[in-house]
Amino acid sequence: MSKSLGALLEALRSRQPLIHCITNPISINDCANLILAAGGRPIMAEHPKEVAEITATAAALAVNLGNVTDARLESMVLAGQAARAVGVPVVLDCVGVGCSSLRRRYAQDYLAKIQPQVVKGNLSELLCLWGSRQGMSGVDADGRDRLEGETLSALREFSRRQGAVLLASGPVDGVFAPDGRRWEIRNGHSMMSRLTGTGCMLNVLTAAFLAVGEPEEAAVSAAAMLGLCGERAAREARGPGSLRAALLDAAYTLTPGELDNEAAVRPFEKG
Repeated sequence: MSKSLGALLEALRSRQPLIHCITNPISINDCANLILAAGGRPIMAEHPKEVAEITATAAALAVNLGNVTDARLESMVLAGQAARAVGVPVVLDCVGVGCSSLRRRYAQDYLAKIQPQVVKGNLSELLCLWGSRQGMSGVDADGRDRLEGETLSALREFSRRQGAVLLASGPVDGVFAPDGRRWEIRNGHSMMSRLTGTGCMLNVLTAAFLAVGEPEEAAVSAAAMLGLCGERAAREARGPGSLRAALLDAAYTLTPGELDNEAAVRPFEKG
């Protein structure tokens, strides 16, 4: 990667880029607040008649398949088309593609037409989207799916053929670049899985870093930062409610030097 994680966080806070997020109402408030805490400026517009215009003024676009509606599905395409036309980078969060054929077909079509720079999902969702896994129960990753063996090979080939960086979230996060480079990020805490929307927050934080960096380093930086903030928040939280507030505080107070020094990032050594 050409820049350190801390340098990217410093750039994010210095430039304060506008990040357009078309996400779901379950997590929209937390997503907006996380972007603000990290240093960016969120806008959460989703009406089909305005998203193209707004996307054209943004520094990055994050779209999310959680809790889809007809209007939101239309808006994500319109925003994606506008982004591609003017060179605004895009992150697609493929929430629930393993539990709904509607979402799976939509995501596959979105990949073909919009060609987002980063595709994010939990490990099971990415495997379902690629076609090497059949179905899921709900939107949570299957505990049997792990970043090893044939799974690593599948994600590497998915990234190469799509020409996009993949961000696979889980107990260990994985980032896969089209040129074959692979990173594992071991920051995080198990309590984060008890708070809805942390995956959506990772999506928009990736978009924020994508506004100031390349896709690979944006995905790594976002995974490391959110995981590190989760670790810090869990040390003082009594449960998911207090974790939510502490997570935002941790993102606001984290320094570039701390991100560089405490990020548990390394190339994959296996598979």
